[in-house]
Amino acid sequence: MYDFISICSDRLYSKKIRTNQLDEYLVTILQFTKKRNLIYFKEIDGAVIRINGIPANSQGNYAFYSLDGIEEINLIEIAVPWCINDVLEQKITDLANAIAKNFSWMIDES
Repeated sequence: MYDFISICSDRLYSKKIRTNQLDEYLVTILQFTKKRNLIYFKEIDGAVIRINGIPANSQGNYAFYSLDGIEEINLIEIAVPWCINDVLEQKITDLANAIAKNFSWMIDES
């Protein structure tokens, strides 16, 4: 099972980035593997971390059958395994902070 860290563009989800911007950053800079459109994986300290780019409405809600064809997003979710140690938790927190800083977005604390 997973918990999630959400990184959003702003409180109203009004700012968006192009999917190629997310691809470039996650694949080239952070060395994630792109599984398919807007779905990325990386093993960190033996745990597989998944990141999804998501188009959300102004309340942060979303529903989709497929991320194929999506060209802009305003929400990024990091799937965090429930059973992690303090070291891995810190690495995932650092990852979330790096993503938020790169896009000038915010980590949703709610």
